[in-house]
Amino acid sequence: MAETTYRELRAKVQALSRLVARDGETIREIGRRADQNAQAVARVADQLATLEVDTLTTGEAKDVARIMRGLSTTAIRVASACDAVVGAARTADAQARRTHEGVDEQVGAQPVPMARAAFYTQE
Repeated sequence: MAETTYRELRAKVQALSRLVARDGETIREIGRRADQNAQAVARVADQLATLEVDTLTTGEAKDVARIMRGLSTTAIRVASACDAVVGAARTADAQARRTHEGVDEQVGAQPVPMARAAFYTQE
C-alpha cells in the first residue's frame, strides 16, 4: 500500500467533496425534471380520460406518471445523501486542518530531510 501524505489526503478529500457536491446537484436536477415530467404525463392521462380513451392507455399513462414520481423522490433522497457526504467530508477536512496543520508546517520547515521521519515518529 502506498503512503499518502497529509497534503495528498486533504487534497483528495477536498476533490471528492467537490465531485460529490457536483454530482448531487446533477441528481437533484434529474429529480426535478422527473417530477415535472410526471406532472405533465399525469395531466395527459387526465386529458385522455376526459376524451374517453380506453382505460388501458389511460392507466398506462398514470402508471408512467407514478413511476416518474418515484424516480423523482428517490433522486431527491440521493441528492440529500450526497449533501450529507459533502458535509462530512468538509468536517473531516476542517478537523484534519485544525489538528494537523501545525505538524505539517513544522515538517515542511525542517531543513534536514531525515528530520522529517524522526519528527513524525515522535508525534
